[in-house]
Amino acid sequence: MRNATRTLVSTIGIICGLSGLEHGFFEILQGNVTPEIHLINGNPMIYAIGDVNRFWSAGFEYAYTIIPNFLITGILAMIFSLLVIVWSARYIQTKAGWLIFLLFSVLQYLTGGGAAQFGPAMIVGVVAIFINHPLTVRWKFLSVRIRQVIGKPWAWLLALFSFVFCHSAVTAVFGFFYGVNDPDVISQILYGMLYLMMGLLPLVILSALAHDSQDISAMNPKAKQ
Repeated sequence: MRNATRTLVSTIGIICGLSGLEHGFFEILQGNVTPEIHLINGNPMIYAIGDVNRFWSAGFEYAYTIIPNFLITGILAMIFSLLVIVWSARYIQTKAGWLIFLLFSVLQYLTGGGAAQFGPAMIVGVVAIFINHPLTVRWKFLSVRIRQVIGKPWAWLLALFSFVFCHSAVTAVFGFFYGVNDPDVISQILYGMLYLMMGLLPLVILSALAHDSQDISAMNPKAKQ
């Protein structure tokens, strides 16, 4: 089993599930009412956090739902988010674990579990294919030494990505960022965090795959050729 890849997928999957739980919780607080639809970049979205429970002016928490009811949407979001968490922690390495993870993540998205984590969830769901299977990518164009260099910082990159992801969720809900009180500036910081995560995710994936490819080479001498 590819240990770095599994840790990567499990960690990000759990974080995505926790984010979905938070969205569902605030949706339930809005009660048995029909969501108001807002067009965000042309996409029909709802505000997971209602006016009464909002901590700062831009603390909407965008989400998409096919259920025209906040209470039911929130309940389903929390159910599917819990399934994402449990599956990420316990079953992601099983034969069809990646496929079921993707299914739960799509259902979480469709029932108000949040929009920001949907992209990372889809990406790591595909990466999960390589947990128990030989990589289809040939590493022979890279020496073992180069792979060691690329693969060495995977845990640190994952920790950094996880920190930025979790901090962005806290900032999005509470409008908190160290010493900053201007909502417009905080909104820009949130976009900066998003771009940082977009840059970090492919790096941590590449690093984890490179790390695990060394195990493949050790077990299969032909892989070194």
